[in-house]
Amino acid sequence: MTLAEAIARRLSADAYREFAQGASLKGLLKPFKGKGELQQFAETILRLRAQVAELMAVMLAIMAQPPFSLLDLRLVVQHSATGTDFLRWRSPDFQRMGVQVWQEAVIQPRLHPELRQALYQLETNRVVLNLQMSSLQSLYRQAITGASKLEAAELALTRSPTEE
Repeated sequence: MTLAEAIARRLSADAYREFAQGASLKGLLKPFKGKGELQQFAETILRLRAQVAELMAVMLAIMAQPPFSLLDLRLVVQHSATGTDFLRWRSPDFQRMGVQVWQEAVIQPRLHPELRQALYQLETNRVVLNLQMSSLQSLYRQAITGASKLEAAELALTRSPTEE
């Protein structure tokens, strides 16, 4: 088994199986009956975010071991202002960050082809996990905002004069 295949297996469909059961879009595309249902939806999103974070931790663990730890390339967690974590490539001296650092490592002529393929697999997974984390964060914000608006609507209804 190649290094890239081992990485693919660790971050394979099996890793996503439990995750996929709670991530159905059917939960999003339904008529929410009130703020409680939206709050439950937001809690589901938080659980899914935690599962994506676990997969990110797997990638960090892979990169912390040889042969990856011997490269001029690090994978780190970057915390956003919204509290969401993203995976970023960094140089070992932390002077440079971004996909350019990864590209420089991949094009090194002395890099073994199997290691090059493994780095490609890691980059593919990094992009997908960051996309999933970003999408879940956006859905979470929308669900919380929607729940707040429904609460305000319910409050306005209870304060309105009733006809007798």
